[in-house]
Amino acid sequence: MGKFNGETSLNTNIKPCFICGGTHFTKFTNQYNQCTNCGHETLDSYCEQGFILNDPLTLEDAKRTTGLDAFKSRVLMQFNSPSDMNILFDIGSASGKFLFLNQNKYRHAIGLEITPEALEFSRNTLHLNIEENIEDVPTGITTVTAWHSLEHIPDDALINIIKTVSKKMSADSRMIVSVPNGASRQYKWFRSAFAYFDTPNHLHQFTESSLTILMSKCGLEPVAFIDSWPYNTFGYIQGLLNITTRTHNYLYYRLKRRSLKPSMALDVLHLFILPLLAPVGWFLAILDLFDRKKQGVITACFKVKYT
Repeated sequence: MGKFNGETSLNTNIKPCFICGGTHFTKFTNQYNQCTNCGHETLDSYCEQGFILNDPLTLEDAKRTTGLDAFKSRVLMQFNSPSDMNILFDIGSASGKFLFLNQNKYRHAIGLEITPEALEFSRNTLHLNIEENIEDVPTGITTVTAWHSLEHIPDDALINIIKTVSKKMSADSRMIVSVPNGASRQYKWFRSAFAYFDTPNHLHQFTESSLTILMSKCGLEPVAFIDSWPYNTFGYIQGLLNITTRTHNYLYYRLKRRSLKPSMALDVLHLFILPLLAPVGWFLAILDLFDRKKQGVITACFKVKYT
């Protein structure tokens, strides 16, 4: 494999890359160590990681289908097994919204989650089957999904989860993964203003190479890579807002996570410049369609390897 085209590599005392075993690293941003072989980035030091709730924990929000929800459902159906649909398994199910909206397509829908508030809501309000331990998930999984969850999982646990899941899949099962792309134009241009730059919550930043290597180590091989149009569009628009307003994801945190105290000044500023920046973001996202490996988000489908 050729070396990743990052900045000048340097030897460090950091442990080898858990993805490819590489021992040379560089710093593209101060927070991550970037493997010069596969491009994978790991957080420089594992700070205390807080729980993340990307969706409001309300029944009204769970029932509302957004453009992103529609995109996920289309990808799910695109790679769904033509045989008997048995189990949909979502890694990092969070509020349970994705499972809630798609559970009727399967006999069983199961999630894996550890955030206390999300567990309570998805179990008691949405009445979903959510496990906290991968060992408790049954075999016979038809489709596995991981929507922006792998980057939150420490390396040892991540490898264990994917290996265990691959053993619970059959030859016609599929695993759909979506993660931020550390080799994207957005990250190279925006650096820490990258919309998907979320420290210390993102312990990893994948590249297409590092994700493929990880999956291969765990017994999976790629079926297809998918254009991540909604993610890419959002990433460019939010990144441009971050640079212009010198804030980080204010609009996203304000409207989606609802975790920021509102600022009237920032609200007015965003309302004024958003219509100006949105067309630029859409245009840049269209350009990304011509170079998949440079898209802001990697969305891919994998299957079990059989030799």
